[in-house]
Amino acid sequence: MATEAARAVPNEILGWKVTDTVETYDRESIFDYINGAGEVYRSYGFRDVTVWRFSKPDAPEITVEIFDMGSPEDAYGVFSYTRESEESGIGGGYEQRGSVLCFWQNRYYVCLAAYESTDDVRQAVTMLARSIAQQLPQSDGIPPLIGLLPQEGLIEHTQRFFHIHASLNYHYFLAEQNILRLSESTNAVLGVYESGTTYLLCVEYPSAQEAEEAYGSFVENYLPEAAGTGVAMVDVGKWVSATKPGRYVIIALDAVSRESATELTDAMKSSLLDANLVTEGDQ
Repeated sequence: MATEAARAVPNEILGWKVTDTVETYDRESIFDYINGAGEVYRSYGFRDVTVWRFSKPDAPEITVEIFDMGSPEDAYGVFSYTRESEESGIGGGYEQRGSVLCFWQNRYYVCLAAYESTDDVRQAVTMLARSIAQQLPQSDGIPPLIGLLPQEGLIEHTQRFFHIHASLNYHYFLAEQNILRLSESTNAVLGVYESGTTYLLCVEYPSAQEAEEAYGSFVENYLPEAAGTGVAMVDVGKWVSATKPGRYVIIALDAVSRESATELTDAMKSSLLDANLVTEGDQ
């Protein structure tokens, strides 16, 4: 654990005092602490997690976990993985559910939790989170691709950032096989549109050649009826549109019409053009 993260944890908050039991787990030992859920962190650039415990007489214990995710993008990614809401004011963004509060800041993902939710516990958890956030390096902003998702029709807090095929299938089951050839070297964003019925996926590949191969694999295995157009109805009332500008593959899934599918992929391509990530000549 980086010294900057260790220094961020205070010794006491509202009568809760940190205990001597501090544990650190890396990519191999994470399963000793978090069983199956460890794979979620390992699907990002997770380096290690350090755990502190705060105790107070006649009060529930408060646990603090600071995950070093390796980059701000991956800290945001793991924060977005199961996020249902988001508030500002702590770190780059936070979500609080009762006595559990999680936030991301710079390359760190931080979770604080107590097994009993009282006013005193929630106050202590919130104050502790603010104290830690103030000591950590400032956030560098959300992953650029997240900010490029078209805003019109985007359902709040549905944006996800991830890398691998298993993560995509968690958010939207596409196929058993990795037909988009996702890997640790790909960056993917997903947003939900039109009252939860339509998904927009954009994947950034290391090269245009890899994007071309992934696009071809997707069309062959998922959209063979597209016949060169990249657009087809795959089920009654469910349209899919796919395009490949430069190093990117953009896919609209389960759109209600051909027009809404192509409008969504065109809007994402326009965002990439405006950000100078692709050119008009990219196909």
